[in-house]
Amino acid sequence: MARKSRKNIQTSKITTNKKTYSVGAYVRLSNFDNNKKDSDTLENQKNIILNYLKDKEEFKLFEIYEDNNYTGTNFNREGFETLLEDVRKGKVNCIIVKDLSRFGRNYIECGNYLEKIFPYINVRFIAINDNYDSNNENASEILLMHLKNIVNELYVKDISKKINIVLKEKQKNGEFIGAWASYGYLKDPNNKNKIIVNEETAPIVKYIFELRLQGYSYDKIAIKLNEENILSPYAYLYKIGILQNEKNKNIKWTNISVKNILHNQVYTGDMVQGRKISDLCKNQKEMLLPKDKWIIVENTHEPIICKEIFNKVQEINNNAKNIYLQNNENKLINNKTENIFKGLIKCGSCNKNLVRRERSRKNKKSIYVFRFFECHYNKEKNCNFKAINEDLVKEIIFEEIKKQIKLAVKLESILNKNKKIVNLEENKLNNLIQNIDAKLFKIKNFYKVIYEDYTTGLLDEEDYLFTKNSYLEKENELNKAKDELVSKLLNLQNNLINENKYLKEFLKFKNIKILTKHLLRLLVKEIIIYKDKTIQITFNYLDEYNMLLNEMEKVFNYVI
Repeated sequence: MARKSRKNIQTSKITTNKKTYSVGAYVRLSNFDNNKKDSDTLENQKNIILNYLKDKEEFKLFEIYEDNNYTGTNFNREGFETLLEDVRKGKVNCIIVKDLSRFGRNYIECGNYLEKIFPYINVRFIAINDNYDSNNENASEILLMHLKNIVNELYVKDISKKINIVLKEKQKNGEFIGAWASYGYLKDPNNKNKIIVNEETAPIVKYIFELRLQGYSYDKIAIKLNEENILSPYAYLYKIGILQNEKNKNIKWTNISVKNILHNQVYTGDMVQGRKISDLCKNQKEMLLPKDKWIIVENTHEPIICKEIFNKVQEINNNAKNIYLQNNENKLINNKTENIFKGLIKCGSCNKNLVRRERSRKNKKSIYVFRFFECHYNKEKNCNFKAINEDLVKEIIFEEIKKQIKLAVKLESILNKNKKIVNLEENKLNNLIQNIDAKLFKIKNFYKVIYEDYTTGLLDEEDYLFTKNSYLEKENELNKAKDELVSKLLNLQNNLINENKYLKEFLKFKNIKILTKHLLRLLVKEIIIYKDKTIQITFNYLDEYNMLLNEMEKVFNYVI
């Protein structure tokens, strides 16, 4: 080969004077961030850092350090401490994060690391989205700006907490704090914390309760209201100008909107608030609270539905719910399935068996069963394996098994087409063995002849021993050649003539349509699933498979 490329490499080393950095990429996700699907997810943070490093020759990624479910208000984090340990050992001299908030939210400790500790130990620090690089001459000004942002963020959170306390007190006093009143009511124009009956929509609420008492389902009530061109709650709010977005104009009644009205205690004159909770300061998603956590204050406004009728409707609602749940519970019982992978699947992170879990999931129409595999060491032993859907595992495993079965069918076809070659090879080996046996038989006869010549005095001892050793050497060569031929013949017979175990077992399932426990137990030895959802399958009869391929390659030059 030409030596040009090697010369170019040497030249580039001589002309390059840039300092190279061993990079420790750091990513963090708090327990509040885990519910979000945005740029702060661990995977997206990693991608941002990797894209930043791409094509930058001065940076060499040493390792990505991560902390999951760790707050940013302190630095007692496992991944961060490991990063610092590698910094102390000289393995890392540059730390890169997506932004300063991922590094930490305690502005005093952040400033201490960035202004004192890292500069003292000659560690470069880069926050990509904040455009902060400690090597930049304006780094101090940029850092000051971002630390002020952290302080402002804490101030906003503090104000938000105080506002929430005030609103909670109003709710406890029976004061209405919503953006708009429930369908059937309006905000009192003289007091925004009170609601009054809406004479235009209150009759519709009464009509809905009457239909329920007559035995109408949620769906049938919604259909009837739409057929009668009665505006839905959102469409009505758009009509009177409370909602401005035109998309609300044509929203129809649904079983959900009907259900919400039929379950709402506000129509009995009681103020019901605090059914949902969210903390914007903590980026917490809105979630429903159980009824015992609601704030209910009785007799705060004029009722539309008397409590007797409301309670009767609740009985109807509860009975319908129980029937629905019973039907779906029967479906769950009937849907119970066996774990066909039991004992076969292992965790790629800790090498422990994965366990199958079942969870019921509810959509608009029914309840269905969701099955997945997880490592039970995940929480106990800090195993980083993530759950994986059973259907996905089945799909991948079945496809790989079908590929192996297809390969077995192909190998069988090749064997059938080349039977003549196999038979010729067998005959050839048998003939060669027979020829050697004939030569060995002659040598045994020669032994008798020279021994007789020696005993009768025709050969002296020296000539006898010389001749005997010559025949003995020839005999050893022939026996060695015979052993090799016998070994070749046995391999040929075991793999291409007699039934090969690999082919025998895999060909049993050449018309298989579904993945079964029986199929898995016969064909698969072990399945390992890694945290990135990579699946490694070890099949049974691997030795028989390899011997078959080796023999096919020798006999008729078939290479897979």
